[in-house]
Amino acid sequence: MKTLPELGDDSVLRVSRQGGVAAIHSLSRPREIEFAQCDISQRSRICSVLEGCLPLDTRESGRGDQRFYQIEVRYQSGEMVLKVPEDQAPGELVHLWDKGELL
Repeated sequence: MKTLPELGDDSVLRVSRQGGVAAIHSLSRPREIEFAQCDISQRSRICSVLEGCLPLDTRESGRGDQRFYQIEVRYQSGEMVLKVPEDQAPGELVHLWDKGELL
């Protein structure tokens, strides 16, 4: 199972919704969050959401007409990509994608 790497000021989170019958780029509405712009509390909450998504990550996402959330995490020594099926996505992730912020 994947583990969340240490995320610092240089880390960037990008969340988008992918898939569906007609994959239209404008509907993916990617959100990008730079950790350098977040305070400690916000970073902690984002990391908590990401940790909750780790066990939901599956390469099966996007088959057929299934939508999924793609989470890209860029950090100092690499990148991590998670694919979370829309029907299993935690509410905090959906809100983060929809509003670009946490509850």
